[in-house]
Amino acid sequence: MMNTLQNIIKELRQGSHLELVNENFSNEIILNQSVQSSILGDITFFKVDFRNVDFIGSHVVACNFKNCLFDNVMLIKCEFWNSTFENCQIENCNLTRAAFYDGNFKDCNFINVNLTASNFSNFEFIETKFKNSKLDFIGVRSIKVSRSKQSIEIEKSSNLEKILKDMNLIISTDQDEIENS
Repeated sequence: MMNTLQNIIKELRQGSHLELVNENFSNEIILNQSVQSSILGDITFFKVDFRNVDFIGSHVVACNFKNCLFDNVMLIKCEFWNSTFENCQIENCNLTRAAFYDGNFKDCNFINVNLTASNFSNFEFIETKFKNSKLDFIGVRSIKVSRSKQSIEIEKSSNLEKILKDMNLIISTDQDEIENS
């Protein structure tokens, strides 16, 4: 029988951390788990739903997330290296002080996500939208933002929110406007 990620997480002892390399997981729901300070490397996640999962302080290296849902996931102070996210839905998540290096978000949606004080370096946002998300104090270095054949390259900036608004990638940040749409 193949180990699912849910079974692997359940086998963790209190106080231990998860370290996985070169794995594939598909069509799973990971619910109400804590895998703080974990190390995930060279893993493909396809159609995996992460709900109420605590990944605080984890390191994610060369992982691919495709058609995944992140709902109420804690990714505070996580580091993502060479990781890609494609067609992912990120809702009600906390990515405060997360760091993203050499990867991309493609066709992703951020809804009610806290990205305060996160950093992006050598990163690309392709057709990615933000709705009612906190984008304060985000640091960027050598990033590219693309939408409908329009792209902008940013060498260094601390105002990603303004750039995303100018490109109409922020759907709304006003609560009344969201409720009436």
